[in-house]
Amino acid sequence: MSFMFFADEDEVPLPPREVRIMETAAELLPDRRRVALSVTLTPFLEYPNLEIVLFRPDGQEERTLSIIGTMDRHLNLTMHVARPVAGEYRTRIDLIYEGEVLQTETVKFVMPQN
Repeated sequence: MSFMFFADEDEVPLPPREVRIMETAAELLPDRRRVALSVTLTPFLEYPNLEIVLFRPDGQEERTLSIIGTMDRHLNLTMHVARPVAGEYRTRIDLIYEGEVLQTETVKFVMPQN
């Protein structure tokens, strides 16, 4: 017999194909070399996978981050910016199950001039 306990009874874990990204945010850190990302997921029964890509203002990939089987619904991540340039950066967050992208969210931040 298996027992599952939840902190909030209103938050029922969802099957893999019903899991969704609820909130995203990106904040450029004071050193202008790192970006703090936060991602919040719905409760889940199976650990979901995420693919996160940071794009430079010219559209080229700056960084890619793969998260395989996250155990946490509230993720706080840091991505490094190797060669910062002024302009709008974009971060694409894909929620993936069995190789299929279930949801994509985009969050932007601005790199100021020096």
